[in-house]
Amino acid sequence: MNKNFTSTLFFLSFVLFSHFSVIGQNNGNAIQFGKSKLEKIKCATTENEQKLRELYPNRNSDTQFENWLAPKIEAIKANRLASRQNDNSILNVITIPVVVHVIHNGDGLGVNENITDAQILSQIAVLNQDFGRIAGTPGFNTNPVGVDTEIQFCMAQRDPNGLFTTGINRYNLGSEASWEMDEINEEIKPQTQWNPNEYLNIWVVNKVALKFFGFEIGEILGYAQFPSGSGLEGLEEGTGPANTDGVVIGHRYFGSSDIYPAGTYFAPNDKGRTTTHEVGHYLGLRHIWGDGNCDADDYCEDTPRASAANSGCSVGMDSCPSFPGLDMVENYMDYSDDACMNVFTQDQKDRMTAVLTNAQRRATLGASLGCQPGQTYDNDGSLDILDLNLAECGTTLSPSLRLTNIGNNTISSAEITYNTDGNNDLTFNWNGTLTNGQNAIINLPSLTTNAGNNTFNASVTSVNGVNDDNELNSTKSQNFDVVLANTEQITITILTDDYGDETTWVLLDSNNNEIASGGPYEDNTEYNETIAVLDNECYTFTIFDEFEDGICCEYGIGIYEIKTFENEIIVSGGEFGASESRTFGIDQNLSTNENSFSNGIKIYPNPVSSQLNITISDEIGLPNQFTVYNSLGQIIENKKVNSNSDLTVNTATYSSGVYFIKIIKEDQSTVIRFIKN
Repeated sequence: MNKNFTSTLFFLSFVLFSHFSVIGQNNGNAIQFGKSKLEKIKCATTENEQKLRELYPNRNSDTQFENWLAPKIEAIKANRLASRQNDNSILNVITIPVVVHVIHNGDGLGVNENITDAQILSQIAVLNQDFGRIAGTPGFNTNPVGVDTEIQFCMAQRDPNGLFTTGINRYNLGSEASWEMDEINEEIKPQTQWNPNEYLNIWVVNKVALKFFGFEIGEILGYAQFPSGSGLEGLEEGTGPANTDGVVIGHRYFGSSDIYPAGTYFAPNDKGRTTTHEVGHYLGLRHIWGDGNCDADDYCEDTPRASAANSGCSVGMDSCPSFPGLDMVENYMDYSDDACMNVFTQDQKDRMTAVLTNAQRRATLGASLGCQPGQTYDNDGSLDILDLNLAECGTTLSPSLRLTNIGNNTISSAEITYNTDGNNDLTFNWNGTLTNGQNAIINLPSLTTNAGNNTFNASVTSVNGVNDDNELNSTKSQNFDVVLANTEQITITILTDDYGDETTWVLLDSNNNEIASGGPYEDNTEYNETIAVLDNECYTFTIFDEFEDGICCEYGIGIYEIKTFENEIIVSGGEFGASESRTFGIDQNLSTNENSFSNGIKIYPNPVSSQLNITISDEIGLPNQFTVYNSLGQIIENKKVNSNSDLTVNTATYSSGVYFIKIIKEDQSTVIRFIKN
């Protein structure tokens, strides 16, 4: 069977399975002109495992893994029974260090997917309540087979370099509204992951999109990577990558609205049980219905057979009457609503314990030093960018920063240097009192920038009058766009997809007055509308898709573009969900050089495997230099341009992931995002 056909069967089976496994099974999924609209899919761990097995044929099959694990579980049961007979009541708690990687789009701290520290900490609290069956919390139960798993979790306090950390990392990886599993596994994980032998890596993203042959058919709440590396003969190599190991959760399903009500959530999956479920998979648990029917097994005798996933809280369900016991809808490994879940069983505990004491990248977690405080310096100020506070349709920003004392000495003063695009450093002197662990919000004075692509940079250059001892956490950068156009009229172009009747749009001014609107349209047809615009006005263009799948690229290659009178693109797009809004300003005194500069520079191929090429229009001429940054804002390459032969970037040695190239000529610059395969 060829690989493409195998992949097709896998995705087709996922689509069919998902149709009966979405949140709220009887939600009346719409069928419209051949489109089947599936919304929220609870878990894609099993499907992720299938994809890994296609990529890595030597990866353990279910049977091989279970045959390896079974005797280890039996040994643990025997030891447990012996300990009980000897009245050994000492708990053997395994504590797992957790690092949370927040993947955001440049939003301010606490806005949308850039969730707050408090929301993250609420999720760690839920994990400990659920795995610890802690009395007085939603994780407690009176079920006869419910147990304390003796597994606990801590936010990492020591990073892979041995330095102190909060265990929370934030990465601005561009303007992606959603990520596919392949993008997360191939782009995000490898460039952000901490050592999976010592940490449970959790990635929190805006949205995990499920696509079928390019068709977005649903949203995945989360998924995990099953344990691997049983050590079975012939399976030591090629069993799956370490750099994808961990758990991925959509931001609206991470954390608890009970513990931190101010967070961003989506009920009924707002109590943190998506992460509990996925961590269960990470530790070797399977769905209680065995991902099959009544004949399938989850390899835990004390979880009664179930024919399929349950939704809501269907207590009393008996989907396999020929087997003893009701469906355990309260089990964390079902698909019930968060508020319904509160049970791990003894057999599930034994299974997780066997994994944590034997499986590759699991057996080392308990001995990790990640929960112990890392090395600290005397004078160490850590900096975070909270919000750029960019004026809408303007060139003014008023950045808000967070200064945290990670050092031993109390910080009484700090010097912060900041700029845009590396030009004209400005200095802000902060004075106050910060003891270890405390932080202060610093609102910098307003500064102006240019239209186009820009980068804001800030650094703690000194603490208490001396150099900051730890430069690794002292410098932060954030990319942003200022969208301004010099024109007296704009042209809005809509190229519809196969379902033009789903597309409408509206253009509003700064007072929310409707200036123009359009749609619905015919299929696969181009429409143009020219509109007069006012100087010094701010406009918002919003395009809607009734079926919530955008106009590209699932059902045809639809696009939208807004251009100036001179035919320069102001904004464009087409790949979105239910709607997308783009704001832009009109400044008829604005020099057109900046727009011409940005529009006159292109890169290809993108994504790139080896050589990235830069093309420059004749009107611009050779730039002075270019700089390549990784997604963390670190400089990867800096190159001066002396001739056309210098307009290439050798990316062969780059790790897979997202990068930015900043091209500079005199006082003009542009930043372009590219992906390394």
